[in-house]
Amino acid sequence: MALRNVDLNRCLFHYTNITCNRCQEICPQQAIHNREIDREKCDNCGLCTAVCPTGAIQSDTDYDAVLTAVKNLSPQVLMCKKVSPQAMPCLGALNRRLLWALAEKRELAIDTSRCQQCNPAVADWLTAEIEACNTALQAANKPPLKLVHVKESAPAKEPVARRSFFRSLFHAASETAAEIAAAQANRQYAFDPVIWLAKQNTTPNSLFPQLSLDKSCTACGLCHMLCPEKALTIHQEANAPALTFNPLKCTACGLCVNNCPQSALTLQNNA
Repeated sequence: MALRNVDLNRCLFHYTNITCNRCQEICPQQAIHNREIDREKCDNCGLCTAVCPTGAIQSDTDYDAVLTAVKNLSPQVLMCKKVSPQAMPCLGALNRRLLWALAEKRELAIDTSRCQQCNPAVADWLTAEIEACNTALQAANKPPLKLVHVKESAPAKEPVARRSFFRSLFHAASETAAEIAAAQANRQYAFDPVIWLAKQNTTPNSLFPQLSLDKSCTACGLCHMLCPEKALTIHQEANAPALTFNPLKCTACGLCVNNCPQSALTLQNNA
């Protein structure tokens, strides 16, 4: 049973002129309905995390820590828990922009060899995201993502003499361990990819949304007030409205475009 839920304070559902069902539409287990996640159906693939434009999906996986740990590997390799207990529960939470952030400065390998058998929806998703990231890497004259097959790590064997010692130690501390495990099982993490990308000093490119402004803009500032990630501001410049836009922060949620009183904004999203 996966421990996931939708943070309604971050979800787009309470905004006007916008309808977002990305998490529900992508879920291969049909575990999401009306912003409620059926934990019995959820297999923790993370696809909902990958497509949520506002980081509203909370889970028992600390994606920030896991992705940061990948950056400290040499070489960098993305794996799932079928390969290593310290890895992501599933690679479905990745998207092309996260892949770009990891591969921009150092070569990146990814093990998707088990995805098709484990979860075909995740395999299809990753194929498309890897292809898009590789196109951007090629345009930047950087090495493409390397597909690898990493052998599962074998459990370490303890010397026989130590087994009895640890057995008695673990038995004596069983109640404490149970309490810790229960606390960890109920821990939930919020993951906003925009925040993580900013911490990596990621360079925006064609994988990121683009926003343009036409002359009908009145600089009312509504788009700035609505933007969940504060990706844009409208200001007066030389007696005309001007747009300051940060594509790194934009998730193409559409709030600005759909609520602009003058229909002055055009959003281009290559995701």
